Amino acid sequence: RRRLRALHRFADAVRTEFGVRSELEADDDDTNHTDEIKEHLSYLEVIEQTRVPLVKFTVAPHDIDIDICFDQPHGPESAELMHRFMESMPPLRPLTFVLKYFLASRLMNKPFTGGIGSYLLQLMIVSYLQHRAREDKERGLGAEGKHFNLGSLLLDFLELYGIDFNYVTVGISVRHDGYYFPKGGTNESKRIFWEPSKAHNLAMENPLDPSQNVGAGAFRMQMIGRVFGHAFKTLLCHVSEPLEPTESILGTIVPPTEEMERRAAMKKKGA
Repeated sequence: RRRLRALHRFADAVRTEFGVRSELEADDDDTNHTDEIKEHLSYLEVIEQTRVPLVKFTVAPHDIDIDICFDQPHGPESAELMHRFMESMPPLRPLTFVLKYFLASRLMNKPFTGGIGSYLLQLMIVSYLQHRAREDKERGLGAEGKHFNLGSLLLDFLELYGIDFNYVTVGISVRHDGYYFPKGGTNESKRIFWEPSKAHNLAMENPLDPSQNVGAGAFRMQMIGRVFGHAFKTLLCHVSEPLEPTESILGTIVPPTEEMERRAAMKKKGA
């Protein structure tokens, strides 16, 4: 109760700080073709009926989505850990951007609706890169990732989590350079990671607290896995013989925004 009251007070403070434009003001902006619109809230909600209650809001006109929750352990430590991973794994940042947008365009990026949140997604990418680096080292390519092709990495990530990975029996840890473990291998792991009614959920150990399953809230994982698999097959059509021609290979799975199209037009004009 105390936490919920704090969330509602914070939501009131956010509303006071940014304000909410009325429909009349929005019509005036459209009529006057105002170039500079003051920052304001286009969406604000206190989400209570979820494992981690939070305040969710969007700041317009740039459509910046922000989620705020209180009293969650390891928040700053998780951010610092991911910063270190990004410094040591150059492909992590661009893959995160692409896959976050991939999920957001399909409304599969919100943990409170069973989607994959940012922290879980980044741990999935880190695990994939750890195993990929070991395989490359065994093939004599080196583990530092200088030879990495981002398109190839994206394709392999989608193949791993969309086709190859066994969600029912296998769990993931990114500690000790990354390893897989059986969900029901010990009584302790079975207690934390194995739920017969949610057998297809992703078991992702929290590297800062191994007794916590980061993937517990992603109850739509089976559907998301199918979406990853479909995206892999779609991309494969455009990078393997016989080639299926397209203007943008990535655009076949990631819908371009108006901003992307404007930048593409500017780039063509400047070329």
